[in-house]
Amino acid sequence: MTRTPHNDEPAQVVLSAQSPADAEAVLGTLRSCFASDRADGNAPHDEPKQAGHPMVWTENFETSEVRGDVGKGSQPSAPVTVNLQGSPLAVDRLRDVLTRAFSVRTEGTVSGDQEVELQLVLENPGQG
Repeated sequence: MTRTPHNDEPAQVVLSAQSPADAEAVLGTLRSCFASDRADGNAPHDEPKQAGHPMVWTENFETSEVRGDVGKGSQPSAPVTVNLQGSPLAVDRLRDVLTRAFSVRTEGTVSGDQEVELQLVLENPGQG
C-alpha cells in the first residue's frame, strides 16, 4: 500500500496561561510561522470576571508550510502550558518552532494510530 502525502497538516494548540500577553507571546510566535484559523488582530484577552486566573486559549494551525524565520520574540512572564494535537508531522513542526523561540520542557505525550498529543511547558529562560 502506498501512502499518499497530504498537503494539509492541521494541528490544534490549546494553552493555559496567567495572562493574555503570555498567551499572545506563544500564539503570535506560531502565527508568524503558520497559517491560523484566527483573523489578524484577534489576540487573546481577559474575560472581565476571570482576570488574574489561568485561562485557556485554543487556536488551529495549518503546518504544511513554515513561513518566516523563528526568532526569540516576547517571552512569557510565567510558565505557559501548551497542548499540541495533530499528526506526528504537524506536532513536530509546531514543537520545532516553539523550542527555537522558548525554553521548553516536555511534560507528556500520547500517541495514537495517526495522531499525537504532546504537552509542553514554556518558560522564559530567565525564570528557572
